[in-house]
Amino acid sequence: MDVELRHLRVLVAVDEERSFTAAADRLRMSQAAVSRSLAALEHEVGTALMHRTTRRVEPTEAGAALTGTARRVLAELDRALADLRGEPSVIRVGYAWAALGAHTTPVLRAWNRAHPDSPMRLVRINSRDAGLVEGRVDLAVLRHPLDRTDLEGEVVGRERRVVAMPVDHPLAEREAVDLAELVPFVVAVDPRAGTTTPTLWQAVGADVPPMTDTADVEEWLDLIAAGDAIGVTSEATAHHYPRPGVVFVPLADAPPMEVRLAWHRTHRHPAAGRVARAIREALAEPSAPAR
Repeated sequence: MDVELRHLRVLVAVDEERSFTAAADRLRMSQAAVSRSLAALEHEVGTALMHRTTRRVEPTEAGAALTGTARRVLAELDRALADLRGEPSVIRVGYAWAALGAHTTPVLRAWNRAHPDSPMRLVRINSRDAGLVEGRVDLAVLRHPLDRTDLEGEVVGRERRVVAMPVDHPLAEREAVDLAELVPFVVAVDPRAGTTTPTLWQAVGADVPPMTDTADVEEWLDLIAAGDAIGVTSEATAHHYPRPGVVFVPLADAPPMEVRLAWHRTHRHPAAGRVARAIREALAEPSAPAR
């Protein structure tokens, strides 16, 4: 049996819905047909792609890898068909926390006016690669070094680091603070997608403050607004997520954060270079400090 597009669409639907019934509804197929299609694909590749239980369906390691490839293949096909039909083809740009900060809206509006045939759409996915590995996006704005061999990218800008703290915090009125001054306070971090680690303090010879995990940027902000923690982040977060009860103070002795535009090594979007150039030009323009 040759692998067909219908097998890939079934795999993606089952992965996203985590249910054969829901996948069948989405694809307008019978549940039996979905099961047969997935079983045929598993037979063809010679390994299980989904763990099946009475309550839920979960991808195996092989299934997760193949699903990411399937999404990228289907996206490239959809883009090619849209080009042939003269239809717009959306560029999906993933991000985990703050997209481009104060530059987000100007970049989107300028790009979409100049490129109505390939509009840009932001997709927030709270993972280290912002959905690239899973094939959920075409490009991603990342603030981590690229530590996977299947991802490539380029630095498009640098941003200051700031401290997020409740408005009544003892340091809230300062013009700037040092990392050592944060040591007595609990620092909220996002272990999945955040950029704050003990190495930030170790690099300046300071003790590492106590840290508490949060699930995403919303929970992170809630914890800080409640007065239970402070946080260190990019200045982009201050612009993207202004929150009553939270102020952002520049860090005087922290290195700037590199901003990258990244893509999958084997599926580089044809607009990647132009998008990178547009973002680089925008980030070169200074933004007003956020408090």
